Amino acid sequence: MTRKKTLSVMDDESAFRQQVRMAAVQVAGLRPDELSAALAYEVEPFSGIPAAEAELAYTPVVDSDPAVRVFDVAVRRRKSRADKGGGRYLIPIIVVGITALVVAGVDFVRTYTHLNELKRNVAEQARLQAALDAVRNPAKAARAEARAVRERREAAARAQDDAAKARCAYADVLEAIANACGDRAVLSSLDGEAFTLRLTGVAVTTAAAADTLVALTDAAAKRGWRLSTGPITVRTPGQTAEFKCEITHD
Repeated sequence: MTRKKTLSVMDDESAFRQQVRMAAVQVAGLRPDELSAALAYEVEPFSGIPAAEAELAYTPVVDSDPAVRVFDVAVRRRKSRADKGGGRYLIPIIVVGITALVVAGVDFVRTYTHLNELKRNVAEQARLQAALDAVRNPAKAARAEARAVRERREAAARAQDDAAKARCAYADVLEAIANACGDRAVLSSLDGEAFTLRLTGVAVTTAAAADTLVALTDAAAKRGWRLSTGPITVRTPGQTAEFKCEITHD
């Protein structure tokens, strides 16, 4: 450590100062730089300056005890290259920061403008949609009403057709019964309720009774009626055959 550096630390009023006492055998044979390092470690707990970062100067002090060596020590934190050259990088950093702020400001203005434009477009679309709905809704209601009227008209037409078929149903089935019986059988009773008839007939023979039921089944089916046959019984005297059946409109 040169005298110039020692004087600069010693003359620095902000430097930490302490008197250090060390055993003579501990410092015997140490070179000046080694002694400086040893002293830096000695004052580190008190100065708070790590020995690796310490810039130190010392002055020997005469002591009456020959087994002890005494030193007045001044220590300060060594300035790093980054500290010495920090000013060179400060201006570029400031420029970069200002540029980033300008870019961020421009981006904010652009985004804010675009957002306002989007809001205006959405508001205009909402207005147009409301106007369109005002036109569509009455038209939709009119179509629904027209569809309902058409459905009611179709239902009425179907009802009329069903009524006409019902009016013709009994006439058709009675004609079918007359044709099926012919000269083979005669009706002895006919009763029932809406669209259901119960018949009792008499044929000259059991074969004639069976033929009559077959013919009646076929004729009734062609006119929309369904026949359910009942029993055929032989009547005495005369050996005539009685048959029963039920006819239901489909």
